[in-house]
Amino acid sequence: MSRVEKHRVLYDCDNTLGLPRNEIDDGLALLYLLGRPDIEVVGLTTTFGNGAIADVHRATQALLRAVQRPDLPLYQGAGQRGPAPTPAAHFLAETVAAAPGAISIVAAGPLGNLHAAAVLDPDFFAHVKQIVCMGGYRRHPLRIGWRNLTELNLSCDPEAAHAVLHSGANVTLMDGHICLQAAFGWRDLRHVRHWGAEMTRIVRRWLLAFGAYCGVARFYLWDLLPAVYISHPDLFAPGPVRHISTVRDLETGTLVFDESGTPLNLPARIVDIARFRALLFEAWRAVRVVF
Repeated sequence: MSRVEKHRVLYDCDNTLGLPRNEIDDGLALLYLLGRPDIEVVGLTTTFGNGAIADVHRATQALLRAVQRPDLPLYQGAGQRGPAPTPAAHFLAETVAAAPGAISIVAAGPLGNLHAAAVLDPDFFAHVKQIVCMGGYRRHPLRIGWRNLTELNLSCDPEAAHAVLHSGANVTLMDGHICLQAAFGWRDLRHVRHWGAEMTRIVRRWLLAFGAYCGVARFYLWDLLPAVYISHPDLFAPGPVRHISTVRDLETGTLVFDESGTPLNLPARIVDIARFRALLFEAWRAVRVVF
């Protein structure tokens, strides 16, 4: 039997799992990627977004220790809006250049690290296999419970978002509305209890915090969608569109469509929610987490 070649993935994130009252989906997406036998995580880069860059980087270091993977390359990136030549940007540019057409990027936060990598290497977007990211709204508002939620990925660095979305690279974007199909509720806690008491407390605290903020008994697995897409694009209804989103549009995460615009894959829906969830829980079971 021939060996199946793994998907090689760089994970760019604003992970705050483990920090009080902060989003946990970036961390859950990393656990999914690490639990998939057909995915090789070749490195991680951090960005501001869900928290300050120092807090994000520290939380990601702690999570890698908790999953016994301190060996994975981890580089600190953008701390604010703008394409700074950070260690993360250099790592992204060098890793993609060393394997043209072989590296996929899962981008779970603001896109400044990718923009900066392209400033360092003008061939960066041409050499990346695909970029799968999360963010943006196709229509307003994005309402959950009693809240209209503000977009916090593309809008945190709209110049970077504009550069990536108009780069000509193979870009798939999971917008806020499709992510509403992927919820995690109280009954789902049984699928994470194997991670132990501390991790279960972290997930429970976020259920409480998000529920109190929005008035719902669940939270959403935003960044899990681009992670799952890497090896299971068939789970998502294709959404080929053309967009003309400007920097000003992206300051609010707004996507603007026109047939004259840049191609973008914007999946319309998850076609099999049961299968999507089964894949999540299967991958999570394969990962040991010890805080």
